[in-house]
Amino acid sequence: MEEQKGATEAEYILESLGFDQLPINPENVVNNISDTSYPVKITFRNFSSEQFLGRAIGNDEKAEIVVNTNIPEARRVNFTSAHEIGHVCMHIMPQQKLNFSCGINEINDSYKDPYERQANGFASALLMPRQLVKVLTDGDVNWNNIKQVSDACNTSLEATFRRMSWIEKAPVAMVIHQNNMFKRFIATDRFDFYIEKSNLSYEQIQLCVDVTMDQFPADYDSVDPLDWINPEKKGLKLTELYVSSIKLTNGFVYTILSYDDDCIEDIDD
Repeated sequence: MEEQKGATEAEYILESLGFDQLPINPENVVNNISDTSYPVKITFRNFSSEQFLGRAIGNDEKAEIVVNTNIPEARRVNFTSAHEIGHVCMHIMPQQKLNFSCGINEINDSYKDPYERQANGFASALLMPRQLVKVLTDGDVNWNNIKQVSDACNTSLEATFRRMSWIEKAPVAMVIHQNNMFKRFIATDRFDFYIEKSNLSYEQIQLCVDVTMDQFPADYDSVDPLDWINPEKKGLKLTELYVSSIKLTNGFVYTILSYDDDCIEDIDD
C-alpha cells in the first residue's frame, strides 16, 4: 500500500529527528533535514490560482519546495507543505523523480499515481504521527475526537478523519455536501457498502449539528441505511446505520457514516 510506505517513512524521520510534540511544523522539519551536504529550502508564495498547491524540485545536490498560500484553508497549506516534503524525502533525494507540481487532483487520496499516494501518506503521518495522536482521544472516530486531533495537529477535518479512520481501522465513511448538494465521499477500505450520491433530504438536514454555534458531537444518530447507502453487498445486509452530521461555514455539511457487527445480518442464498 503506497500510503503506508509514505506513513512509515514520515514516522521514521520524526523519530530520527526527535520530534515528539504536537503540532509538527513542516518548516521545522525542512530545517532539520536540510544540511550543507544537501540543502533543502521551503518558500511560501501567493499564486493567483487556487488549483496549484505546491511544487517540489531538485537534483543530486539540493531541493526546493514552493507552497501556494492562496489556499482557502490555512490547514490545507500545512498539509501541502508536508506533502511536498514527502516528495523531497522519498523521491527527489533518492533520485527517483526530480520534479513535482501538485494541484488538487494530486493531493486527493483517490489519485492513482504511486508517488502522489506515497506523499499523501507521508503528509498525513508527518502531521499526525500515530504515537502522538493515539493518546489524544478514546479512539472512537467521531466529530468530537476529530476536532481535538485537528486542533492539536493543525490539520483539516477531512485530513484528520482520513488519518484517524486509518489508525483505528474503523468501518467509516465521510460524505460531503455543499448547499445540500452532494459533492463527494471518502470511504475507508473497511466500509463495505455502496454510498448513494444523493442530495440531503429535509430529515437529514434536521439531524445536522451546527458546529459554528455548538460543540462538535461525540454521538451518532441511528437511521435507516437506505437513507444513505445500498444496504446489501456480498451476502450481507445492513439493518441499521450510525450517522453524525455537522454544518460548517460556506454551506458545507460533513457526515460520518458508521456501523458495527450488531448492524449486520447474513442474507440467505
